[in-house]
Amino acid sequence: MTTTIELSMKREESLLNLLCLIMAAGFFALIAYDVIAGGSIISTDGLFFIVVPLVLALSFLSVPAKEFLSRRLEKRALAGGGPQPQLIAAGGTTVVASSPSTLPSLKDARGRSMPPDVSRIVAELSKAEGSKQ
Repeated sequence: MTTTIELSMKREESLLNLLCLIMAAGFFALIAYDVIAGGSIISTDGLFFIVVPLVLALSFLSVPAKEFLSRRLEKRALAGGGPQPQLIAAGGTTVVASSPSTLPSLKDARGRSMPPDVSRIVAELSKAEGSKQ
C-alpha cells in the first residue's frame, strides 16, 4: 500500500514540476515577445511588462529548483565525501559540528533522552573543562 501512495505522490510531484516549468517558459516567452514587439523597453510600461513576468517566472522555477537541490544534497550526503558543516560560535570562532552519534546520550532525572543540542553543548563544555585542567 505504501508503494502505491509513494508512486502517486511521485507522479504528482513530477506533474507539478512539469506544470511549473511550462508556466515559467510561458512567462519567459511573454518577456521575449515584449522585448521584440514592444517599442520602448525603458518606459514605465515596458519595465512593468518585463519585471512582473520575470518575478512570476522565477517563482514558478523555484519549485523544481528546490526539488533538484534537495536531490543533489541528498546524494552528496549519502556519498559522505563532503566537508563537515561548521557553526560560528558567539565569539566568532569556527566550531565544527559533530554528528549526534559521537555525542554521549544524556538522560534527565526521569530517564528521558536530552535533545541533541543540549548533548552537544554539554560535550563542548566538558571538553573545555578538560582542556583547562
